[in-house]
Amino acid sequence: MKTLSGTLRRSSIQTICLFAAVLIISLSITGKYLINSSKHTMRNAMAFLKYEILEEVSSKSMEIFEGDLVNNLFRVENPSLEDLKITIKYKDHIYSETQDKKILNFAIDDKVTNIHMYDYLVLKNELKNRDGETFTVILVKNLGDEKKFFFNIVYIFLAGLIVTIIISSFAFSRLLKKVDKQLSLLEKLNTNITLENLEVIKPTNYFKEFDTIIDSYEEMLLRLDEQNKKQIEFVHNSSHELKTPLFIISGYIDMIKRWGKKDPEIFNEALVSIEDETKNMNLLIEKLLFIAKESDIRSERKEIELSEIILGCISGLKHQYPKAEIVFNPEYTIIKSDEALIKLLVKNLLENAIKYGKNNPVTVSLLNDDEKNLAELTIQDEGIGMTSEELQHIYDRFFRANKSRSKEIAGHGLGMSIVKRIINILKLDIKISSTPNVGTTVKLFFDL
Repeated sequence: MKTLSGTLRRSSIQTICLFAAVLIISLSITGKYLINSSKHTMRNAMAFLKYEILEEVSSKSMEIFEGDLVNNLFRVENPSLEDLKITIKYKDHIYSETQDKKILNFAIDDKVTNIHMYDYLVLKNELKNRDGETFTVILVKNLGDEKKFFFNIVYIFLAGLIVTIIISSFAFSRLLKKVDKQLSLLEKLNTNITLENLEVIKPTNYFKEFDTIIDSYEEMLLRLDEQNKKQIEFVHNSSHELKTPLFIISGYIDMIKRWGKKDPEIFNEALVSIEDETKNMNLLIEKLLFIAKESDIRSERKEIELSEIILGCISGLKHQYPKAEIVFNPEYTIIKSDEALIKLLVKNLLENAIKYGKNNPVTVSLLNDDEKNLAELTIQDEGIGMTSEELQHIYDRFFRANKSRSKEIAGHGLGMSIVKRIINILKLDIKISSTPNVGTTVKLFFDL
């Protein structure tokens, strides 16, 4: 696994290497430009001499070998010849400004030749005068000034590279120390942090990114703490809800042991109560299991007839609540959704309406809105209702609205929590309105 310090060090080295590569390329371009410029100057000078010799030099005018024609005519008309050494040969006559005669031996016809690692450049041409006689002209350029200029640039570039390496190394060391310090603070924070002293030990950071990391870490801890508290509350409430029917069952078993064998009425009463509490506990366990496996639930979308499902839920609840009165006028409605989850959703909403409806009729209606491509299911009771504050907590686990009046109503406070989770899984819309002592209205919206 890569380390931050190693990555920063590699990045620093890569930057220096890139800078060095740019310098080398720049020096190469500069050196090539100087050489090509000198070659171009020599070729232009040779072209000038070719023209001058053809026009000005004859077989009888030999002043060219005395230097007068070179200095008084050629260099006056073409200043670029000032940087060149001229050698002219004609039969036995020689005019040469080059002291090192060996250099002339390297000259090649019509080609600029490099001598001694670009100490000199030599160009040789055979030129004819106006009489048609051949003159050998050799131009020699001393590259001392160009090489001096080039190496001065090299020294400047090397000095710049060295300074860059020193500064970048110093800056890298400072940066690495700050990063190491911040990482050490994070490690210390991770070791000593608690929810009680989180804000107190939050350090001052050099970098905004570390502040962002710590802020995110703080938010994560707070979320985990909140979820942990809810989990603990859920476990406590679950334990309490499970203990209650077990305690009742245990009490009736003791009653049977003491008096049930002699009194059939007590025996039958105990059996009926044990059966009811067993059903109640079984229902609670089913709801707890649904909540526990929520993340593993996968919905299966297929075409289902909604009225048929509602009628099936009403029929099943009639056996559980024989005194309940549910008014429903079916309307043929096809939706695409998960049949099992829709059944559980409708069942929980209808069961809540029955429980908290004060034995008043529960009205169920189903309307299709073809323009909006929606089906609207409404479940309305005329029961104890809820305040706006209670309405905000209806999806909390084990929450019971109007607890002082709902103690007589059987239930666990898990129905609406299950409703919320099914709605999230199926991506449905729900609206709930309620007024104390008037009733509650629930509206569900399905895509057609």
